[in-house]
Amino acid sequence: MGSKTSQRHLSFVESGRALPSRSLVLNVAETLDIPLRARNEMLLSAGYAPYYPERTLEEAEMSAVKGILRRMIDHHAPYPAMVLDGAWNIMMRNEAASFIIRSCVSDHALAQIAVDGNINFARLLCAANGMRPHLRSWKRTGRALLHRLRKEATAYPGSPSAALLTDLLEQDLLPDYEGPVDDPLPAAISMEIDLNGTLLELLTTVSTFGTPLDVALQELHIEMSYPANEASDRFLRKHVVMAAP
Repeated sequence: MGSKTSQRHLSFVESGRALPSRSLVLNVAETLDIPLRARNEMLLSAGYAPYYPERTLEEAEMSAVKGILRRMIDHHAPYPAMVLDGAWNIMMRNEAASFIIRSCVSDHALAQIAVDGNINFARLLCAANGMRPHLRSWKRTGRALLHRLRKEATAYPGSPSAALLTDLLEQDLLPDYEGPVDDPLPAAISMEIDLNGTLLELLTTVSTFGTPLDVALQELHIEMSYPANEASDRFLRKHVVMAAP
């Protein structure tokens, strides 16, 4: 804790005999590496206004960020890439990701899955009229999704992903957890997608911004998938139209 905060004062704050200052709240949150959204909630609980902004990608202050994200996912073609917000809504996607979604899900089904015009990637994967019937790897992919959402919810119980996890579990859209098996484990879990009889195997990496000071920016994650074998690589190179540089 900062040198200006005595242990005695901190004890008074913990016992409720003293109110924390705004700087103390921010100092504690920084020391504990608490998510920015939770830091704002801590400030509100202490009677202070939120400190960290939360901007949409359409706001002028985010134009540079939006440009970086667009370059990242477009340059990743012919492989699929998407930008997801903290609630797993698809904010941006490249042509490869759009091609895979179009090949599996009709426009009518997408409209049914969308909420307020937003397509949620987790719901898209889990929905019976979404990607799920095309996922040959559903048991592995679904359990991996369950694990990731649980990890995010544990790290921050009030996060948008925690609410999403609760909703998906209540709707019984995620597979049950199964214990370890004796078969040799792969290096990573691939997603196997049946595209009208063609098996596409993808491995996904997740990227985030390293030093965000905006709530929404901290929660953004960039999903970039790569072909897991030569056949998948050839298929994507043949069918995905590259964006102009």
